[in-house]
Amino acid sequence: MKRIVSLIVVLASMSGLHAQVDSTFVGKFENEEYKIFLQLNLEEKNIVVPGQEVFGEMDGYVGSTQTTHVWAIVSSTVEGNTATLDLVNNYGSEDFQATLTFEKDGSYTWKHQGGSTLKFPVDRKWQKIPTKVVFTRKE
Repeated sequence: MKRIVSLIVVLASMSGLHAQVDSTFVGKFENEEYKIFLQLNLEEKNIVVPGQEVFGEMDGYVGSTQTTHVWAIVSSTVEGNTATLDLVNNYGSEDFQATLTFEKDGSYTWKHQGGSTLKFPVDRKWQKIPTKVVFTRKE
């Protein structure tokens, strides 16, 4: 009987280890140069995109501090320290794929992989974001 109780205690404590959330791709990240940010939760995939509540919870979004235009992250996969993201704009008319890699120095490198250009309407012009951008954790 003691062995059974001990086994249950050990198994219960081990299951707690698996329940811990890896927060590498959870939080808010920013790039001050281009005034853009990422709001992510690639673990629970429970981010509600402002102005797009009708679509429910998503993996996150990319926004600009200069406009309300956002790109929603509609799906993602994480392998090691790199996340592959599929994004779509506010209107659903453009989409693209990017990777986000957690670097040893604590920064995150964004690389555009294909599809439309990441861009935001700023002062009646399109601000095109480069294919490689470095983000830092804000929260």
